[in-house]
Amino acid sequence: MRSRTGRVVAGLVLVGAVVGLVVVLRSSTEQRSWASAEGTVQERVRPGKSISVRVEYPLPDGRREVATLSENGPARQPGDHVTVRYDLRDGRIIDAALADNDQAHRVAGGILGVLALGALFANLIAWAPRPRD
Repeated sequence: MRSRTGRVVAGLVLVGAVVGLVVVLRSSTEQRSWASAEGTVQERVRPGKSISVRVEYPLPDGRREVATLSENGPARQPGDHVTVRYDLRDGRIIDAALADNDQAHRVAGGILGVLALGALFANLIAWAPRPRD
């Protein structure tokens, strides 16, 4: 741990954890500022290993948007009502997500926070002066 390699690894883990935490917090804050609408789940789809839902929701101008969104919370069934957050610029949807993404951000933030504290502790150990004989 007190070797040069140990110090470099501890420093890199700390920097990575802090950067990851900042990215998760910024993403969460940004999504909370998006407009939201009540949508209806049309169907569940499984494009790969993850499960998504196809949701139809209204836009402020009266149009209806259909989007396939990742499901991070409880399983949604066709006909369920969900809250959709979306980023609208120049009349176009830039990005959209189910409002249950807050749970995923909290979990990722908690994990990265614990990792950052552990990395900080490892750095304190790695960079502490060696005891003299």
